[in-house]
Amino acid sequence: MKRRRLLWILVITMGIVQKDEPEIPMYFDLPFQVGESFSRSIVGELMEDDFFAPITIELVSDKESPKFYTSDIKTTVCDDEICEIMYIKLYWDLVGEYVGYDTVSHHPLTKFDHEPFTKTDYARLHELLQNEGSILKFKKKEELIDKEKVKASDVVDGTTGATALEIKEEVVEGALYSSYTLWHLAYNGKIKNRLTGKTQSLLDKKLIKYLLNSNRTGYKLFAFQNFQEDDYITYKEYWLSSLENDIPLTRKYIIKNLPERIWTTASVQEAVCKMFTSYDVNTRTYLLNKLEETVQLSSKALEYISNDLTQMNRNQFRHYLDILSKRDTLTELTLANIRKAADDKSFKYAYLIEDYEWIN
Repeated sequence: MKRRRLLWILVITMGIVQKDEPEIPMYFDLPFQVGESFSRSIVGELMEDDFFAPITIELVSDKESPKFYTSDIKTTVCDDEICEIMYIKLYWDLVGEYVGYDTVSHHPLTKFDHEPFTKTDYARLHELLQNEGSILKFKKKEELIDKEKVKASDVVDGTTGATALEIKEEVVEGALYSSYTLWHLAYNGKIKNRLTGKTQSLLDKKLIKYLLNSNRTGYKLFAFQNFQEDDYITYKEYWLSSLENDIPLTRKYIIKNLPERIWTTASVQEAVCKMFTSYDVNTRTYLLNKLEETVQLSSKALEYISNDLTQMNRNQFRHYLDILSKRDTLTELTLANIRKAADDKSFKYAYLIEDYEWIN
């Protein structure tokens, strides 16, 4: 197989290369104000052997802060023998996640035998491109077609009835290669790394606050991943809110990376443990592991967890009891809650308490 050469050319610009007032893209998952003035600056270019031209990536900002990344893409869509040129605009958010696309004037997307995309096809394409976990991630181009069912056509997406069965639900019908090509552009690792690197270079207090106030989970996690130790003090209300409301990945990251001098503060331990019932099962387990490793542990923090004993699974309950058994001092309420759980006939793990003589 021909070796595909990848060339990444970094273009660093200090000034603004363009100002405009763009129209709302066809599909765009970020807030967008019509008539808002944007500035654009070039981030870099990506060139691969099968690209018709280099892909130039731009950062779009308003007068307040950077907003998103975009690229006007002109690329080939090829099967084994035929190639066509596809024109499209792709959009990514500030952490390199796909957020939308738009067509280019006079270049609508087409499928089998030059048939233009319908409104349903365009909507379906956006839906497919939103799926970062698509099976397309693991497929090579030659695996898209069932070779035994090929019906030839004179256009690039002209293999009808031949799409491999497991691929059918991951592409726009009649636009197999276009769907495949666009998905791999939307989730190109080189592009994502460049975008996140650029955002990281722009991070200041204003941008961190913007990311933390966003309703995008990826923005918050990115901010936490770039915290300095003192940021956990400055933005305490934000990471505590994320612990209570965000996805398990974000929760785990926060608990794992809380600086030692902050975690050993009783008020922090208590604030984290007080939300125990709001955590998913994996976060609860991760927190119990952290508590077991902590030398300076607040008795009040352990008391907060004792209010929710019947919400634990078997392993978590035994783990919690093990933690308690190693503590010299427990509050009266903690012990009372343990005894209450022992007498609760509906609590199926109550029998575990019998193994701990210190409770009785």
